[in-house]
Amino acid sequence: MELSDRKKKILQAIIDDYIASAEPVGSSHILKNHDLGVSSATIRNEMAALEEAGYLEKPHTSAGRVPSYLGYRVYVDQLMNEYSLSVTEINQITSALRTKYLELRRVIDSISDIMSVLTDYTAIYTTPSATGITVSNIKLVPVDERSFVALVITNTGAVKNRTIRTSKIFEPAVLEKLSNYLSYRFAGCDTGEFTPEVLSNEKNLIPVDEELIDAVFEFLTDLSNEVENVDVVMSGTTNIFKHPEFNSIDRTKDFLNFIKKDNSKIIKSLLSQTGDSTSVIIGNENPVLENKDISLVVSNYSLGGGLKGKLAIIGPTRMDYAKVISTLDYLTSCINEVTANPDERKNDFD
Repeated sequence: MELSDRKKKILQAIIDDYIASAEPVGSSHILKNHDLGVSSATIRNEMAALEEAGYLEKPHTSAGRVPSYLGYRVYVDQLMNEYSLSVTEINQITSALRTKYLELRRVIDSISDIMSVLTDYTAIYTTPSATGITVSNIKLVPVDERSFVALVITNTGAVKNRTIRTSKIFEPAVLEKLSNYLSYRFAGCDTGEFTPEVLSNEKNLIPVDEELIDAVFEFLTDLSNEVENVDVVMSGTTNIFKHPEFNSIDRTKDFLNFIKKDNSKIIKSLLSQTGDSTSVIIGNENPVLENKDISLVVSNYSLGGGLKGKLAIIGPTRMDYAKVISTLDYLTSCINEVTANPDERKNDFD
């Protein structure tokens, strides 16, 4: 169903008011609070059409309507007004960023705290990890008859190395051939691609002694694990009690169980599915969030040198999406800017 301009205005008014009040919105409320230039009967008819098309839902205990997941999606993609951060909010963010030169983890903790304070939802971030780092070269350099140094040189110029000792003697020519093959096979690949599955397939293709290939592949696997070693940190988990949707003990318990530490792997996977721009996951759009009545807004931050992470807000589907998106966008742009060239930016916060 293609929405007419009138239907869009009514849908936007309903979602704006529902976000603000958490109460189902009726036609009389719309007529009283929004100058749409139409009668109450017209509003009722349009609301009924929006409900039939799946953009609105009618709670059993109320004559008003609430947005469906589809309604929220249209709202986020087409209808919501841009939110402008206040001077006070910008000052709070800037104050949090001033501590950047003291300790990186404290800075991100501070930013996460300010996110939860400004939005009244739960804030999530992943600790920074080296992403986008690719392999330029792999070298196996003999040290003596039974030891060699394995080196992985990345596109950033960084060198990862490990000294490996074996029970057998391997000729330098064998090490050189293996070096050449691995460099050819993995040149341009992300270090995170050294997974057990990939390396197991490669092992079957390389006619080299098992002790040698196992030792080298163990080193490469450890490099891949470095990329995956990311923590999930949360702030403002008790903010959920401020929202009437979670007055029910069962719903609150379900939310707290979802964000508990044991679920960090699931949450990391959910965040990793988002792209480079700010993403909005509304309720049942992702199976992980099914029947939980919660949404996620996810952004990306960069600390330079290939270090990147995710910043996110999780809250009820009746989320103030415009404010959350603006807050996240402003925060990530500040982080990206002040970490792009610390020497040049240092005086910006004096």
